[in-house]
Amino acid sequence: MTLEFLLPPPPASWDNNHDVKVHKRIAPVKNGAVEPVGNEFLAVLRRNRYNRTLTQDWELEAALKGADDDADDLFEDEPDVKNPNPDKWKDQDHYAILGLSSKRWAATDDDIKRAYRRKVLKHHPDKKAASSGRMNDDAYFKCLQKAWEVITDPKLRRQWDSCDPTFDDAVPLTVKKGQDFYKVFGEAFAKEARFSTNPALASIPIGDDNSSREEVESFYDGWLSFDSWRTFERMDEEEEGLDDSREAKRWLDKKNRAARAKLKKEDNQRVGKFIEAAMKLDPRIQRIKLAEREAREAKKNEKANASKKAEEEAKKAAEEAAAAEEKAAAEEKVAREAEKKEREAQKKIARKARKAIKDLFSAHSSFLDAKAKPSVIEDQQAKFDALLEGSELWQLEEFKERLDLNVSKGVSALNACFQEEVALLKSRQDAEAAKAAAKSAANASTSTNVKKAKAVWSPKEVTALIKAVKSFPGGTISRWEKVAEYVNLHGVDTPAESNERTADECIKKSKEMQDASTAERNAIQSAAAAVASKKKDVDIKEKPSARGEVNSDLGVPAVSSAKAAKPAAAPAPAAGTTAGGFVLPENDTWTAAQQAALEDGLKKFPSSQFSAAPAKRWEVIANEVNGKTVKDVKQRMKDLADAVKKQASKKK
Repeated sequence: MTLEFLLPPPPASWDNNHDVKVHKRIAPVKNGAVEPVGNEFLAVLRRNRYNRTLTQDWELEAALKGADDDADDLFEDEPDVKNPNPDKWKDQDHYAILGLSSKRWAATDDDIKRAYRRKVLKHHPDKKAASSGRMNDDAYFKCLQKAWEVITDPKLRRQWDSCDPTFDDAVPLTVKKGQDFYKVFGEAFAKEARFSTNPALASIPIGDDNSSREEVESFYDGWLSFDSWRTFERMDEEEEGLDDSREAKRWLDKKNRAARAKLKKEDNQRVGKFIEAAMKLDPRIQRIKLAEREAREAKKNEKANASKKAEEEAKKAAEEAAAAEEKAAAEEKVAREAEKKEREAQKKIARKARKAIKDLFSAHSSFLDAKAKPSVIEDQQAKFDALLEGSELWQLEEFKERLDLNVSKGVSALNACFQEEVALLKSRQDAEAAKAAAKSAANASTSTNVKKAKAVWSPKEVTALIKAVKSFPGGTISRWEKVAEYVNLHGVDTPAESNERTADECIKKSKEMQDASTAERNAIQSAAAAVASKKKDVDIKEKPSARGEVNSDLGVPAVSSAKAAKPAAAPAPAAGTTAGGFVLPENDTWTAAQQAALEDGLKKFPSSQFSAAPAKRWEVIANEVNGKTVKDVKQRMKDLADAVKKQASKKK
């Protein structure tokens, strides 16, 4: 046998050699009669007489004792319920049984206890037997016990109060003529407030005609969030004849839960309709809505008048803008067609130049010896493909001319010329990569710092803005980005002075100039003209490090980007030519400064920068030549081309 507890140590006289030691024998059991005496004897007789349990007897005696001590009870003595039936205690009015019909749900725990003691003192079977001589008159007392059990249990009492038979569910939804809204609906709100889970709701009065808007809104805000604690367990059905199986009980419980949910939903809808009716009929809310509607109408009329005036002005402005836009559209169409033709011509020339170079490359064994290894040939071909892909038209034409000059010198000379061009391509790509990296770093630095305030527009920037707006009319793709680029390029003397004007700044400044008065506009134009008049002629003091070759745009001499070794002493230009090697046409009307400015412009703005918009290049170059327009510059290039052709025909 295993013990679940520890035994004390054996006495010193314990002998381990014996299994059992008898100390004393147990006395035999004897039957004897025991009878209660004194108060217990009376209690036993009382319990047997009234068929009570020990607990019920104790509770009743305690209630009787408390009722005897309650001499100062202030309750009004309500009449007893006539003919109570203990067998139908579920249908009885517990508050009426206790004598609390006037207080009902508002009765406190102390009220209930005092009322119960009074009724116990009056209807205790012992008391009745002593006064009337009837020994089994305990029906009222049994009903009283059931009422006490229900009303003193918080859960059971809430279930009873939820379905109090004296509560009227009817609520007003209208106000008859002559009735006071605040009285009719105020009483209904006070009646329904008893079921709110928020006890403070009952303390908020409905108010009157003098209540402020804040008080009215506070009252209805509380009721719009009304949450009822009512339950409807007392309405559960009890099916007679239903067996006691688990399935039957579950079916009945499910049925009752559905019925309770339906009653709860209907009750919530009842209260919701009541609140909606109150808000609709409340004269204070009607006044508030009327004031809001009048304010909206006034604001709407004000907006309508302003909108009508704005529409008239906009219509007038639209008519003026339509005419200007139509004119600009026609001009833009002509410009686009010209640009398209020029782009197609450039593409055709580029394809022709690439084909000529490819033919030369193939005819001379990729500019390599016949014994060259396949890997070398493959590397040479990759460089050649990269060169054709990364070079502009004018660069390819210059490269072609240099190759033609070295054809007679053999493959080694051609390869040297090719490697030189590859090195130039790499240097250009490295420069562009460095410029992009610097720009990216500058943008990153700018984004982390506080944005600096933009400087005031200088007259030179204003002049550049006016020219750019004329050069890029409405409808131009990315018009204002191009305008900003033009201003940043031509609105300063050096790149370091650029204020980096954005497209938004150019738009804003353009609108300011349009909205300016006549006097202000004249002042701006005078300042811009003063800046333009201060432009000095460019004086080229030494020969530029470039060769005069055929320009890819119009077949006239252009400036090469290839670096040439500076001679010890530059020879004087030949008669009828410029310092850059251009052949001057007969009866030349251009000054040396203008010609030098043109050559600088061709060098400064190569065609590779204007692959998307070639026509823009001539506008930029024309701005570099003082006193000449785009038309003059193009005509000059044609004259120079004709001069080159005449000189070539004379040599032949």
